[in-house]
Amino acid sequence: MKAFIEEWRLLISGKSVIVFIVMPLVMAAVFGYSFKNSQINEAPLAVVDLDHSKYSRELVEKLDASQYISVEGVYDNVIEPDMLFYNQHYVAALYLPAGLERNRLKGAQTNIGFYVDNTIPAAVGSIRNGVSEVIAAENAAVYTGGLKARGLTDGAIAGIATNMNLQQRLLYNPTSSMMMSTVLGFVSVILIILLGNATMSIVPRLRADGRLGEALASPLQLLLRVLPYSLAGCVSLYLTYGVLKQAGGLRLEANPFEMLIPFFIYTLLLSFFAMIIGWTAASPDKVGARSIILILPAFLLSGAMLPVMMLPEPLQYVTNILPLTWLLLFLRGIGFRGGELHYFLPQLGSAILLLAGMMAVVYLLVLKDRRAAVKLADAANEPVPASAPTQSVETSVSV
Repeated sequence: MKAFIEEWRLLISGKSVIVFIVMPLVMAAVFGYSFKNSQINEAPLAVVDLDHSKYSRELVEKLDASQYISVEGVYDNVIEPDMLFYNQHYVAALYLPAGLERNRLKGAQTNIGFYVDNTIPAAVGSIRNGVSEVIAAENAAVYTGGLKARGLTDGAIAGIATNMNLQQRLLYNPTSSMMMSTVLGFVSVILIILLGNATMSIVPRLRADGRLGEALASPLQLLLRVLPYSLAGCVSLYLTYGVLKQAGGLRLEANPFEMLIPFFIYTLLLSFFAMIIGWTAASPDKVGARSIILILPAFLLSGAMLPVMMLPEPLQYVTNILPLTWLLLFLRGIGFRGGELHYFLPQLGSAILLLAGMMAVVYLLVLKDRRAAVKLADAANEPVPASAPTQSVETSVSV
């Protein structure tokens, strides 16, 4: 009983009891809100309409009316599926061939191409079902029980009953390999832990060693301190994905030299993000608990494990400030889909703007600590009040 009382007093004397009670409640609220959507509705679909007919336009409207589909773009000319998928604007593309309406009226079968970006299999299940349902409903609408009575052959009836034949193609990850989802997520988290902890402790280490004032005098020093870790992280990424390609069969179609640019931008983003989180820690041993701020959002919200489209809309905007979101965008677009770097110039510009914003936050923290140091120096040099010497003299006389 004495041991129980001792541990109970230790528990309630600090903040542990608050953590025990509050932390599960917070995590339940975060997970419950983040993953309240069990499926993706209104998945973005591109339609390439080569028929340009009244019926093709009606079919597009019916596709857009499905709860699983949002027709985000209709193209009138031939365009390669890769061009639609590079920047993650669409998760699938439907090709309506020329002669669609004519074949429907004649009872001839038409093959419709349906291309699906399967780099994130969890993102495409709903849209595949939605498109299949619409096509099945259109086929059923053509078929009537009296066709055979009119003298049509069995072949003609079969052609009318399945007037449109949907031919699906799963692109980039046809086997739904876990290398592009689970393995990718775990490998990314390991680098976040290593690089994040290293750069998160830079400022606390300087503070504990009494050298922070020297670093604050020239913010460029902080940039120079971050660069070695960022370069090491870039090399680590490069080698890691090379091993995954050779040993695990990961699909990587990118130019290996082009991937170095987004890799380095990512490691800089992660380094400065971690530095901001760990800035106020008193010493390096105090930053460990802050790692959860890096790891948990990256693992849950960046799209490493689940598609970003499945998150509530407010959280989809939050993902844009997470460094891992940008790595996955470039990795999937350039590495998995084989897009060239110039296709991603707008996204590279956005990532650089985010990097500039993080560096600006670091500079503001530098200015804040400088002002605090000036106030402490002023307080130390403050003149002694006039009453103090008088009191000292009186004391000596009395003695």
